[in-house]
Amino acid sequence: MGTIEAKPETTKFTIQNDSKVQLFCVKWNGTDFGYIGPGEFSEKVILDDGNGGPVDFDISNDKPCSSKSQYRTHRYFSNNKYKHNKECIFINNTLVINKTTNVIDTLGGILNVD
Repeated sequence: MGTIEAKPETTKFTIQNDSKVQLFCVKWNGTDFGYIGPGEFSEKVILDDGNGGPVDFDISNDKPCSSKSQYRTHRYFSNNKYKHNKECIFINNTLVINKTTNVIDTLGGILNVD
């Protein structure tokens, strides 16, 4: 098979999970990255449109992914059309926000796995 080339108006976005926490229903800028276990990653080619934003996710699989996620990254990721390779790397010390309570904690601190 040949190499797949991304068109100039697309971007490759990678979400790497280097934490001890399982991430469920991971989404960024309207793109679903699915489940990402510890030591795993998910990579998607996305269109260069939208404003970017935080990465949304859950830490349990107790509700359908179509519902609102419980957490988001503290960091926003730009959807700059001139940067064609973007990545988000989760580690235990990644700052995250509980979307219900607006409490900021580390990813590992949510489940006491720091």
